[in-house]
Amino acid sequence: MRNFRILRLWQGLIALLWAAIPFHAGAQTAEWTGYTSMREINQVLVFQGQVWNATSGGVLRFDPAQRSYVRYTRIEGLAGNQVLSLTADERGHLWFGTDSQGLSRFRPAENSFDPPYLEFQDLKVEALAATDRRIFVATDRGISVFLADKEEVRETYHRLGELAKDIQINALAVFGGALWAATPDGVAWAALDQPNLQDPESWKVNRHLGATDELLVAGDTLLASTLKNVFVFDPLQNRFVSDFSDTVRVMGLGSFQGKTVTALEDGRFLRREGPGQWVRESAPRLTQVRTLSRGDSALWVGTKEGLRSVGALTPPAASEPAANQFYEMKLLDRGELWVSSVPNDFADPHGLYQFDGAQWQVHDRNNGLPSNTLVSLETDTADRLWVGTWGQGVVIRDSTGAWQRLNQTNSLLQGIGAKQDFVAISDIARDSTGLMWLANVQIGLVVMDGFPPTRSLLFENPALSLAPKRDIGEVVVAPAGIKWISTETDGVVLFDDGGTPFDPADDFSLLINQVFDQRLTSDRITDLLLDRSGRLWVGTNSGLNAVRGTYARTSQSFSVENWRTYTAESGLPSSEVNALEQDDLGNVWVGTEGGLARISPQGEVEFTFTKTNSPLIDNRVKALLFDPEKRELWIGTFEGLNRLHLGEVTTPGGSSLRVYPSPFVLHGRGATLRFAGLPLGASLRIFSLDGRLVAQLDGVPGQGTLEWQGQNQAGILVGSGIYFFVATDEAGHSTMGKFAVVSSQ
Repeated sequence: MRNFRILRLWQGLIALLWAAIPFHAGAQTAEWTGYTSMREINQVLVFQGQVWNATSGGVLRFDPAQRSYVRYTRIEGLAGNQVLSLTADERGHLWFGTDSQGLSRFRPAENSFDPPYLEFQDLKVEALAATDRRIFVATDRGISVFLADKEEVRETYHRLGELAKDIQINALAVFGGALWAATPDGVAWAALDQPNLQDPESWKVNRHLGATDELLVAGDTLLASTLKNVFVFDPLQNRFVSDFSDTVRVMGLGSFQGKTVTALEDGRFLRREGPGQWVRESAPRLTQVRTLSRGDSALWVGTKEGLRSVGALTPPAASEPAANQFYEMKLLDRGELWVSSVPNDFADPHGLYQFDGAQWQVHDRNNGLPSNTLVSLETDTADRLWVGTWGQGVVIRDSTGAWQRLNQTNSLLQGIGAKQDFVAISDIARDSTGLMWLANVQIGLVVMDGFPPTRSLLFENPALSLAPKRDIGEVVVAPAGIKWISTETDGVVLFDDGGTPFDPADDFSLLINQVFDQRLTSDRITDLLLDRSGRLWVGTNSGLNAVRGTYARTSQSFSVENWRTYTAESGLPSSEVNALEQDDLGNVWVGTEGGLARISPQGEVEFTFTKTNSPLIDNRVKALLFDPEKRELWIGTFEGLNRLHLGEVTTPGGSSLRVYPSPFVLHGRGATLRFAGLPLGASLRIFSLDGRLVAQLDGVPGQGTLEWQGQNQAGILVGSGIYFFVATDEAGHSTMGKFAVVSSQ
């Protein structure tokens, strides 16, 4: 009878809830989302019918039956996204080794990661091998033994026989009761039943192989691959003997259908039919191979461009950005995110990424662009995308999706170099009248009235108070014809076009550097932001400057009213500032080489995000973009992209707060009700229907989700009923909502 009454109460409250609550409940939505490129596969493991891939952007799991992918990154619990190696132990746990971020264990039955093992932080975990509850961890400085049960490092083998101390280990294998290690100077092995493998004398070494890349156990045979050879270990001679050689590079060793295979650089696959007998495998040529799977009915091939197969249906192409470098970002009116991959030609270029919220598309030289080095983005009044290239001028995407080009041949843009045809555009900005302002590196500033331009003007470096051939960077448009321009070594330029952008007669420029004001933390300017109050934020390689001042056109002077500096000593994660952005509440977000910080409208550093205390993909934040419509902050790094949902501004017009589970069933202590989608730092009060305060949840800086365990101020579980809540953001705006509680006590 008691259970029946609870059920009837539950049903009634559900009906009331649907009628009364102004927002929806649903599955938990994380405030943080991560996007990485998992194209580049470092190692493949077939385990329990799934194909697991260690990639440069995390772990990619492919289900051959469903032909679907599942992704795992730091947000899901990985130690790091640069995953170099993986293995499975006898209990069915998966282990992942990363590049300098530690070791991870994944428990498939629970679909969860253990907290990362940081004993291997700052080490490249090149290979893993599991046996007898031990995980052998090969790094760029020897081999460690990790005890899975005790979760600790037992010992480390720093010197393997006559090999150099702390030599890099490329591959591991357990074979014939011994541990085998491939190194840049040959192969070393030691019997596992010896009492002390830390003793170099416990190890045997075969150096005549030279640099050895891989080891493969195939039945009763151990194989090793080098640059252009495959060797087999002969136990009778106690040494490796050549089994195969070619004139092209050996890219990997693997096995399927009971046969050993190797992939060659020219795309061929060869199958081993017996000692020294290798024949061509009837498979399409695959280039850029990095790794092969072992011991399955199909051969799974990890390449630089994704997962491929021999003997199975080709895996569908995963939607990926071209790489994990995310630099300047721009949102188009129709909601598409566009991202450039590099700031200049000092990084490997990967073109331009387009993201519609579900799928990524890559734009580069393969589909119409004149260059892959695409660095700056802006839209014109027709929502056409302008892309500044490093060397090929500007390209504009027209309404058909075709790319049009402006360079030294058809515009006032100028080039540098011996042929004066290298047209580098470091930034593009649009002013309130729709004019486009282009930073022409080492030349000056160009203004155009659109595309194709009918009016344009070039302001050469001397007109900007700069010497010829000095680099300019970002252009920030201020009201009344004022432009702020960053430079790499000369400080900040204040440029006034006099309100007549195509008439240079009334122009004026002023160089603001450490000579002008010694408070400027450096003349190397990395980013500029003009906030809504008119304050200029100047990021440098040595700190952040918040400058409030007044420019007088009549006297052509700039007077400083207030100057405040921020460095690591004053709360920033690093003094090297890379990116600045302001949100709709007036907070300034600061991307640095050490993490992300938020500065309040009152000018205080409120909190910081790093890889240690948040799902931030990488501490080296290179770009920031705030989406005011969705209240999301996009965070670009050179190891991936984050999206941080800041929650909804709680205005009387309603919100998209999420309260779940719905209804909230209290079945004793331990149940949790979550309020998600709050603005970061928002507080919350809970009231009974008669207006009595039941509980108060204080806001947490940097957090947009609060949890309540169903207890009142005295710590007693509340009873069944409808409760009100009031959420208040840091700006003082509030909103109300309702939720239902069902108590089974």
